[in-house]
Amino acid sequence: MTRPRNLATLKPLLIGRLSRVGAGLATLVAASLWGPSELTWLGFMGLMLLGLSFLVGGVVGNPGCEITALPNLVLPSTKRLHCL
Repeated sequence: MTRPRNLATLKPLLIGRLSRVGAGLATLVAASLWGPSELTWLGFMGLMLLGLSFLVGGVVGNPGCEITALPNLVLPSTKRLHCL
């Protein structure tokens, strides 16, 4: 009988990583095109944070949601969050 694998330790697929990088770049470009003149500062910073999280999550290959990609950069591997 095989043991079930922990989903948090599996490496993400290449297409998933590429789509996250693409989504991150698209979000950063959209935020920079609209800019704070058409968005509130909070909306602008939220889009920039989300785009950066997508980009970091795709490049690093962080399994889990995008919101936890930036905190996982500074946390040790035993305390990383993969989902909220």
